[in-house]
Amino acid sequence: MKMREKMAIALLVIGFLVFTVPGLEAKEIKVKCDKGKSVQKELDELDGPATIVVTGTCHEYLEIKKDDVTIQGGTYLPPTSPDPNRNIIFINSARRVSITGVIITGGRSGISVYQGGSLTLDNSTISEATSYGVLLSYGASVNINACIIQQNTLEGVMVTNNSALNLTKSTITANRRTGIVVTRSSSAQLGHSASGVPGLNTITDNLGNGLSITRSAFASIDNNTITGNSSIGLEIEGASATVTNNTIAHNQWGIIVANSGNARIGIDEVQSAGPNTIENNVYEGILIMNSAAAYMLANTIRSNGQTTGRPGVNINRANGQLIGDNKIQENGGHGVAVSLGALLQGVGGFNITAGPDVIKENGHSGIYGWNNASLDIRSAEVTNNVQNGIVLSLQSTLRIYGATVSDNGKTTPGVIGHGIVLWDGSSVARYSTDYPRDTITGNSGWGIICHGESTLVGGTGASGVSGNTAGNVNCP
Repeated sequence: MKMREKMAIALLVIGFLVFTVPGLEAKEIKVKCDKGKSVQKELDELDGPATIVVTGTCHEYLEIKKDDVTIQGGTYLPPTSPDPNRNIIFINSARRVSITGVIITGGRSGISVYQGGSLTLDNSTISEATSYGVLLSYGASVNINACIIQQNTLEGVMVTNNSALNLTKSTITANRRTGIVVTRSSSAQLGHSASGVPGLNTITDNLGNGLSITRSAFASIDNNTITGNSSIGLEIEGASATVTNNTIAHNQWGIIVANSGNARIGIDEVQSAGPNTIENNVYEGILIMNSAAAYMLANTIRSNGQTTGRPGVNINRANGQLIGDNKIQENGGHGVAVSLGALLQGVGGFNITAGPDVIKENGHSGIYGWNNASLDIRSAEVTNNVQNGIVLSLQSTLRIYGATVSDNGKTTPGVIGHGIVLWDGSSVARYSTDYPRDTITGNSGWGIICHGESTLVGGTGASGVSGNTAGNVNCP
């Protein structure tokens, strides 16, 4: 017999043994909790992979310490004499655990996955835990699909201490603090599977933030609806996130990027657009603050701050870049406000093609920079805002080219809106050897007006300034 044939027969024998040796195959165990049976008893007696099919209501705590366990079905409540320190299901370092079709109510956490444990959780409801609905800690890895996690005393899902979460097709709602927290060097993929298949999540009506990414964590946030949360829709604090294809609406703030946080909003890691809609939030649509940075492409940022007079985008002691194709409109305050920070508008170092950012119909001015703000505007349309097009104050600076500032101050009777207004030692430069001149036209006041020792610098003059009602340039 040839060696190749002997090897083939040997492999067939080995394969046959793998699938037939007792204890290697997953056995099925049925547990009827309403008949007084115990799931924990079966877990303790396992000597290999198993699927435990549960019916009825189980008043017990479960600890899973063995790999390759599947639990299907059942309703789980604390025992008659509950222990406030115990979780309903505790996965203690066990790997490849699967839980599907369960209802869990109460416990310190509904499910806790600890110290390298891994879990797939499907089609289940987790509620009314005294701390977290689902807790991942110390290197845990969890996939959650098609679940409802609601009404827990603290967070719906807590991901901490270098753990990883994948969440799809789920609803995180009415938790008494934040819906989902990802923190302490953990990571999360929210809204699409590991293979990239979209799976819309709804994160809504939580009494704190909808979603918080903090303390050196990272999240990919794609295909989610984040709405109606009592504080911030999405917080990125001292962490980083990619935010694409989401609707973030009716929260107090839409997105806050803070304390050296970093965010891509509407642009992914391969520089493709994934437009977000950020609308109808009580305060800012996007707030970037305290040494944070954010890059924004192709988003619709509208109708934020309608009752509070807040801007669509606010950059405070931070850096923001509007790459292009953003629509910032109908916000209650300024379209974009910058204080002690910097705004770069245009594609900059990104290797993409994008149209202009459109900043229009905002309740105050289109762009407002104050307190040593630095603005570089390369390709924007700032038009039809209630007050002015662009305002600079308190020694702020603007370089502008290839942009249009037009028809501001025309929408409200009695309001005079200038194209560009300079206050208190601010300055504007309007030329570039590489880009076309900006156009300032059709504003109800002056095209450019200076107050309080403000200046025009470098090639400004009246070129490109025409058709403004009060006149074209009123500067020393």
